[in-house]
Amino acid sequence: MGKESSYQSLPHNSCTKWTKSVVLTLCASFVLWSACNSSQWTRWTAEAQYFGPKLPFTTLTTRNVTIVDFYGQTQTSPTGNPGLSYYQHRIQLRPSIPHTVARDDFNEWLRLQSTVSFERVLANIGDVNLNQLHEKDQVAEGAVIASPSKQSPDYFYHWIRDGAITVNTVVNKIWDDSQEPKPVLNFTLVGTVLKYLNNSFVLQRTDNPSGSLAPDYKGLGEPKWLVNNGPFTGNWGRPQNDGPPLRVITTFNFVQVLHDLDLTVEQAIKLYQDATKSDLHLVFANERDLYDKIIKPDLEFVTFNWKSDSFDLWEEINGQHFFTTLAQLKAVKLGWNYLVNVQPDFDDSSSSFAAVLQSNVDDILSFLIEGGGFINANKNHIIETPGILGKRSGLDIAVLIGSILTHDDRGKPTSIDNIPFDVEDSGILNSLHGLAKQMEVLYPVNHQRANVNLGVALGRYPEDVYDGVGTSEGNPWFLATSAAAEVFYKVIWRYYALEKDLVIPMDGWKSEFWSRVFDKIDFTSKDESSEWQLVIPYGSPAFKQTMVSLFTLGDSFLDKVREHVSADGEMSEQLNRYTGYLQGARHLTWSYGAFWSSSRWRAQVLQKLNGQEDATF
Repeated sequence: MGKESSYQSLPHNSCTKWTKSVVLTLCASFVLWSACNSSQWTRWTAEAQYFGPKLPFTTLTTRNVTIVDFYGQTQTSPTGNPGLSYYQHRIQLRPSIPHTVARDDFNEWLRLQSTVSFERVLANIGDVNLNQLHEKDQVAEGAVIASPSKQSPDYFYHWIRDGAITVNTVVNKIWDDSQEPKPVLNFTLVGTVLKYLNNSFVLQRTDNPSGSLAPDYKGLGEPKWLVNNGPFTGNWGRPQNDGPPLRVITTFNFVQVLHDLDLTVEQAIKLYQDATKSDLHLVFANERDLYDKIIKPDLEFVTFNWKSDSFDLWEEINGQHFFTTLAQLKAVKLGWNYLVNVQPDFDDSSSSFAAVLQSNVDDILSFLIEGGGFINANKNHIIETPGILGKRSGLDIAVLIGSILTHDDRGKPTSIDNIPFDVEDSGILNSLHGLAKQMEVLYPVNHQRANVNLGVALGRYPEDVYDGVGTSEGNPWFLATSAAAEVFYKVIWRYYALEKDLVIPMDGWKSEFWSRVFDKIDFTSKDESSEWQLVIPYGSPAFKQTMVSLFTLGDSFLDKVREHVSADGEMSEQLNRYTGYLQGARHLTWSYGAFWSSSRWRAQVLQKLNGQEDATF
């Protein structure tokens, strides 16, 4: 949402030291070359992105401090100079507590709040089988209202971005229901997604202030619509180029869920219509129709417009943004994979769209890693909008949200898409740490949790002045705080999925996030020919203990949410920075969806941790 007023982006003029910039550029170029010239897309690692692989002229020797058990008698096995043996007892897990109420009370609240949150997500989607929005407020079937609030603020609109993120939540719920001990296919929710896709077809072809479908698809960048599918013609931050790629991600997720359930689009339509004894009157009858009429126009939009400036997801800054670029990369990579590996018959061999998408994958990746300014040699976190670096720190919860939305693999251990900046990436983790570190001081509502290693309420970015209605002082947001918790849970999932040792540079700048987990991990060696790293072997007691610590930290962020929701589970957009009371748009759809998604990943990780002998919850 955000303010209607906007700032024009400034030229990106970062003041970097010459030598550091050259090294960073060479490192990033090497990594990019390796990825683009490999037959398989190379999964990026945190240190390869930010600090580069060792170049041929470097002579640094890597020295390990290996910890097998934080609570055992023999904790570490340092290699190298025996004079550094004090490491044997130096690095420890930081103490932390998951919540400020009894565990059973927290778990029961979490269960109830998760149920309430999903119910309230459905209450904000136009569907005659779910609510009376269509009958009472003329909300088109398949449209998603951001909030039922119609004044102070008026969020009673359909945003392309919010709608895609919300319906992706519904798709994930369909999958989860099918994986229960007594699996079911929720026909009602399948119908909800089909209606959303049908409604998307209408919006794609409706002229609006951003443009039209033809010739360059610019009309698809229109961010905000009336709930009856009419264009919103008032002043606004347009275009917003994240909407179509997010819709691509949601649509492909739905198609993949159907494939995994051995269902075709035709069968899904028929099952819904037979179960409800109704006709959906869809513009598509099968998967080929869905691709040609809805998916491909969104992909075309990305290929035509990804280089163009657009407004960020907070609708305030016109420029280039990490969140938008990462969503665009994910979308074109999904499209390429679909045409090459899933439905090659859908591509035109004489004029291959897959080849166009592959070219765009390479170009967007290059921009994301090198040309966009999102990686800065003087910052250990990702810069959301480089064009205003200097006016802002670059810290933004959008970075975390972008990571979790583009790496939502429904719990599978690996992803064929191999999109960079997954949740274990050092830039993502340091962004989370930087936001928490600043906001535990910035917001008085967090002061009782400062310096005690507890999760805090997070806002959008430290310099925020949007208060939910106008401009004064920014506040914490529920969706931001839930997103932080989800990052912790997904990091655990990733480390177990990778089945590799946990390797952390013992550098307080590179690995600042890990200071939340470990005491005294920072080490500056006088020996400039060596660099030290902490190694925690996969499957060791120390590995399990570290994952439990991450889980505890994730829970502490959800516990902060618990402190501020109403007695009946209501979430608004924001909570007041001083009092903690609900503020801004009531029943914000995204707030509920973000909480449900975080709780969902928590449940999956909890099953994994409970399977470990040293972790009982």
